[in-house]
Amino acid sequence: MNQKNTILGFLNHVFVIFGITVVCLIVFVALFGADAEGVSTIFGLGNQGITLATLVQYLFLSVLITALRMLFFTDKFIKKASIAVRTVGMFMTIIIAIAVFAGVFGWFPVHMWQAWLAFFVCFGISAGVSTAVSVIKERTDNERLQAALESFCEGEEA
Repeated sequence: MNQKNTILGFLNHVFVIFGITVVCLIVFVALFGADAEGVSTIFGLGNQGITLATLVQYLFLSVLITALRMLFFTDKFIKKASIAVRTVGMFMTIIIAIAVFAGVFGWFPVHMWQAWLAFFVCFGISAGVSTAVSVIKERTDNERLQAALESFCEGEEA
């Protein structure tokens, strides 16, 4: 059964994204929480932890990102766009969603260019790493499938 198109596959992606973002939040809160306590709602508890409201917001964002991933990478919705166009479209939509969340929930001061620079640096690094991991995983899966196909074909010839 193809897990990619099931509710369990969807939830798997949601919780992977949520887990990674919470780990990043833990690191940021530990490093910058004491200094950023009054500047951002993310650091509402200083370096003592992450608020329940922030965790719920990040969970909702994880659901949204997973839904966008489904939208952009399922042939049911977008049929003729290349992977590159889909990836750029998805990342641009995610950036817009995060900007809306930042403004609505006070994640960072949207009027400060330094906050936007930090956001784009962090987003660029995480997007680059996730894209690299996806490419490596796809390449490994393709190599494994090719080896299985060759083994199958050799078995038919015998």
